[in-house]
Amino acid sequence: MSMTYQQFVDYATDLKSHSDSIDDGWSLCQHQCPMNENYIKYLVKKKIQKMNKYSLKSDHSDSHTENNIPVVCEYHILYNPSYSCPDVFFNMWSTDGKLFSLEHVWSLVHYFLKENVERDKWNAITQEIHPFFSTPFFRLHPCKNTHVLEMLGFSSKNNYE
Repeated sequence: MSMTYQQFVDYATDLKSHSDSIDDGWSLCQHQCPMNENYIKYLVKKKIQKMNKYSLKSDHSDSHTENNIPVVCEYHILYNPSYSCPDVFFNMWSTDGKLFSLEHVWSLVHYFLKENVERDKWNAITQEIHPFFSTPFFRLHPCKNTHVLEMLGFSSKNNYE
């Protein structure tokens, strides 16, 4: 899965247009690079998502509740020039402002991907400093993008045709 920055911008613009048509909440933003003052485009989505209390408890002691708890999720999709592909950064925190731990995020991975993440979690999802904002974000490693997309039903043959 290799693409140029311009292809990334074209696909991001298409995703933003589609998002607007279905009211999905993606925004196309830009960040001014301090080194050369160029603007770098990237996608952002922030939403409040309901999560089952069971999945949010790290000790799973309250496993019989059906209550859903609001969680703030923020997603950033940037272009990664080293890997020539999209780079997914995200954060999750409770509405009281407490950021989720990396271990907690690993525990929340959908069952569809859980086995692969548990087997290689340090190379799948890590916590790093966001390249634009110098704050901690979780990151899906770019090497895993193709694998995750294929598991979600996107064919690597026609991703960019």
